[in-house]
Amino acid sequence: MENKKSKTGLHVFVGILLGIIICGGVVFATYSLGYLTFNQVEEPEKTETNNELNKETEEDISDNSLDFDTSKIVNGNSDTYTLVNNGHTINISLDETRKVATLSYNRKVLSDTYTLNWDLTGVEDYVYENKQLNFEKEIKDIYFGGIGQDATGDIILFLMSDGTVEYIPVYQALLSNGIEGLTSYGVLPNITDVVKFYTVNASAGMSGSVSILAQTKDGTLYDLAPIINGTSNNQ
Repeated sequence: MENKKSKTGLHVFVGILLGIIICGGVVFATYSLGYLTFNQVEEPEKTETNNELNKETEEDISDNSLDFDTSKIVNGNSDTYTLVNNGHTINISLDETRKVATLSYNRKVLSDTYTLNWDLTGVEDYVYENKQLNFEKEIKDIYFGGIGQDATGDIILFLMSDGTVEYIPVYQALLSNGIEGLTSYGVLPNITDVVKFYTVNASAGMSGSVSILAQTKDGTLYDLAPIINGTSNNQ
């Protein structure tokens, strides 16, 4: 009887042991296959930060962040330059393509402002007409300013998408060809990468005049008066 009980106990023990082994194998297999997971604290993944991503690029810097620093004028011919506001006689707008500019004007205002002595028979005082100008490149900005000592130095500047500047010397254009003369006189030479303009009072000794400064993307300023006056088609 004792022998029989011993064998029975042994069988039970072996059965329990085999059950434990089988259960352990099943658990291991399911964990290995990804069907069973255990909660654990994961370490945050280490990533390298690229310092260059945190730096502002030239394209990210707003044009408005550039300072008006007269020490950066590279072709100045005056002792001092101070900012001024300048009125204008022509309203200008762009269409959605930014390649078509519309000039809005009143003939009487133009004739009186620039002493052109036009025959204004039949022209009403407050009626404005439009003239469209077509450009090959997109226009980034339009600026109406002046150079010299009176309205005859009024000029329209078109800042193009590539940083070059096209211009219309208003008085010269109207005096030479009337309204039809209001068209681009071409690109100002020897100046590129322009981002903005300033109208300034330029004083040299006892004399003074108005000028326009063009600022390039590196902060350099150019006095446009000598550049404009030196162009062959603005004499």
